[in-house]
Amino acid sequence: MRAGTHHTEETRVKISQETKKRMMRPETRVKILKTAFKKGHVPYNKNMKRGSVSPQTEFKEGEFVGADHPSWKGGVQICKDDCVHLWVGANKRVRRPCAVYEKEHGKIPKGFVIWHIDGDKKNDNIDNLEAISRGEMMKRNFKNRWI
Repeated sequence: MRAGTHHTEETRVKISQETKKRMMRPETRVKILKTAFKKGHVPYNKNMKRGSVSPQTEFKEGEFVGADHPSWKGGVQICKDDCVHLWVGANKRVRRPCAVYEKEHGKIPKGFVIWHIDGDKKNDNIDNLEAISRGEMMKRNFKNRWI
């Protein structure tokens, strides 16, 4: 059937009846029944508390967080293709350019992003940061792509 065309009500009823007939054929019914649970089946994990497989080896809240962690690197995470991130709490990080910009100028307006003027994502000097709209960012990225 071509896209954009619709079945008539009569055709829909025929298709539905044919589908039901096909599903009721013995060879199809056997396949369905073999894979279905029997009526009244109770799963083995009913009413079991979900979660830990091995509580002795899992992380506990507050354990090895921040400076207590053996591989702590001063709260700075340098990503390969992104800017630098700062850890500000347990499992919480912020982008360093945003933190630097907000410290100097206040909260970043909704719908705006921080743009590195020189293009170096590791240079978070306040003179190199600018808040621009997402539309402006798209224009700049498009322009930079074709230079």
